[in-house]
Amino acid sequence: LEMVKRMAGNCPSGRLVIWDKATGQPWEPEFKQSIGLVEDPVAGVSGPLWIRGGITISSADGQTYEVRNRVTLCRCGESGNKPFCDGSHVSVGFQDGL
Repeated sequence: LEMVKRMAGNCPSGRLVIWDKATGQPWEPEFKQSIGLVEDPVAGVSGPLWIRGGITISSADGQTYEVRNRVTLCRCGESGNKPFCDGSHVSVGFQDGL
């Protein structure tokens, strides 16, 4: 169970979810508020921003999105789900030059 929790907890977008059968609620790791970069050395591409710890995200026009424990924001400009990452950085070979 601990290995599964670790794997799900390392999913930047939170798509991998573990459900607690006793409570019927999803398990989420505790994150301090932070922002990081996701790099994908296997695919050889640069990835999204990783927002952790329930940071509020607002659009340029002031729309506030649902606050979540972790989300990924597109940096390549090609996501079909902007401002969130949909993995398009892999298909376009996005490189940030860092």
